[in-house]
Amino acid sequence: MNIDSLRTRVTYIAMRMRTAVRIACLAAAASSAVALHAPRASPASLGRLSTAAPRSSLPLAPNPSAAVPRGDALRLKGGADANTLVFSLFKAIVGSGVLCLSGGMAAFTNSRAMLLPSFALAFVSMILSAYSYYSVGATCAATGATTYKEAWSATVGPSTAWVPSLAIVSQTAVATICYAIIIGDVLRDVAIAFGATGALANRDVLLPSIAALVILPLCMLRDFGLLAYTSMFGVAGVLYCTLFMLYRHFSGSYSRGTELFRSLSAAQRPSFGSSTTPLKALILVAMFNTAYMAHYDAPKFLAMVGNRLTEFAKLTKAGFFGAFLISALIMASGFLTFGGSSMGLILNNYAAGDTLALLARVGMLASIVFGFPLVFSGFRTGALSLLDIKAPSQATLDTIAVATVSVAVGVALKMSDLGFAASFSGALLGSAIIYIFPAMMHVALAKKAVEADQQLKPKKRKGVALGNEAYMNYGIMALGVALAGIGASVSYLQSFTDILN
Repeated sequence: MNIDSLRTRVTYIAMRMRTAVRIACLAAAASSAVALHAPRASPASLGRLSTAAPRSSLPLAPNPSAAVPRGDALRLKGGADANTLVFSLFKAIVGSGVLCLSGGMAAFTNSRAMLLPSFALAFVSMILSAYSYYSVGATCAATGATTYKEAWSATVGPSTAWVPSLAIVSQTAVATICYAIIIGDVLRDVAIAFGATGALANRDVLLPSIAALVILPLCMLRDFGLLAYTSMFGVAGVLYCTLFMLYRHFSGSYSRGTELFRSLSAAQRPSFGSSTTPLKALILVAMFNTAYMAHYDAPKFLAMVGNRLTEFAKLTKAGFFGAFLISALIMASGFLTFGGSSMGLILNNYAAGDTLALLARVGMLASIVFGFPLVFSGFRTGALSLLDIKAPSQATLDTIAVATVSVAVGVALKMSDLGFAASFSGALLGSAIIYIFPAMMHVALAKKAVEADQQLKPKKRKGVALGNEAYMNYGIMALGVALAGIGASVSYLQSFTDILN
């Protein structure tokens, strides 16, 4: 295919897909509006703090919503603002991690019959993640905390507040490595699609080059606010990938005997059978931890809805359900197209000559390159806070940028398996941030209520005791510990040994 004909096809397909993306965005906005403008309901479906005592009996901050006049109850009621908040939460949850879910399925099965159980795992993971996200917000509302670290300090204790901070900083560090892996893979495929050969199509040359010429200068910007709008690229890229992957599956473009099928290498070609290894399903579960992780942003979104838990519950349900839909569609369409051959980055399965795949790669490349500095900014801010460096010099900031980009690129050159990076970090760090830490804060807050009641004079005590939800959170803690230990072990054994094969 020459360059002129490629440009003509790209222009035509872009016009058609732009219309489809607009329709998808309108549908998402409509569903969000329905979720948020529904009649007010108790957030009990996502859980309440099981203190069993009136809030006034707790030695905690007063409920901020009580001071807000009902007529000023919700910016969300305006419609546009409601959709903006849901869209913002959706952006915070959904990222490039969804592109490894098909590979997560392929890690434990090549059977189409496992699609429904995988959907079930995706849904249960979403419910648990949404509950713990809401739980973090509820803890912040009860204690007056404005950050994840403050919520931990107010409940579990300030002496160990470095623990969740370290986990979050580590997770953002892993995210920079994942971004570098994706950039290297996608940039190579884009270069090959445009006819590059030799060093110009070599991942080991392309990744350090774009890191030095583009990524590092962006990470050394004085003001990252200039890049804030680029997060829209990521959402548009994910929506386009969803539509593109669904189209390729239902059109049978990669069925045996087609031109695209013949252009694939043996490792890329679809492979289906009846093989299933249930233990390896933990790899997929760990990837869901990465796909549904946004919990350190819960305090920020709680503040955006005026610290109103009812509205925060609506926002949580709408955002996480939207993330579930996109995650399930991408996982299913990729797996149903390539089966057991689905790779850690599903875009790697599609042919270099697939024009629709080229558009997906270019879009994702732009979103990841411009998104890298934002992820780096989160890492740098968390690291400086963890080290208690309050006024770093510009030289210090630039040194951190050089070191972070160098390490991320160095690791990505040695380890190109996005699936392992997503599953291992999701098991170890995701389980802590999503399950263990929020459950610990919930139980600690419930215990404070019990202690406060016991300190009252006998006649004034209200018999506060740990409720069912507190015991449920003990179970969530245990689940998180099990997923962290077993999931991380399975991910490592699957990637670096033959023990599970």
